[in-house]
Amino acid sequence: MAGLYKGLKVWENSVSLIKDIYVVAEKLPKSEEYNLKQQLKRAVVSVALNIAEGKGRKSAKEFSNFLNISFGSLCEVEAILTLCKELNYLSNLEDIFSRIEVLSKMLSSFKNSLAEK
Repeated sequence: MAGLYKGLKVWENSVSLIKDIYVVAEKLPKSEEYNLKQQLKRAVVSVALNIAEGKGRKSAKEFSNFLNISFGSLCEVEAILTLCKELNYLSNLEDIFSRIEVLSKMLSSFKNSLAEK
């Protein structure tokens, strides 16, 4: 039972995004250590953790709910990065925004496929 989520492409992509976000978060100013930086890290980790937890649930409906939470956390990541860009804390985020869009579509497609079961 353990590790059922590891074979999911959506989970693998979320982990890859975590790694990149952690690198980007280190570029934030020291003054944001306990604000935007920590919130950004928590939100991106939440995406992957909710996929994993949902996969461990007994029904497709429960899994779908956890995918909704993952999607919400992904939106939070995007919003934080947008704020960081607007505040001129970060730049050159186009690649990460593109990856967020891809992961968003993957979550949506996966959720739709669960609804069909």
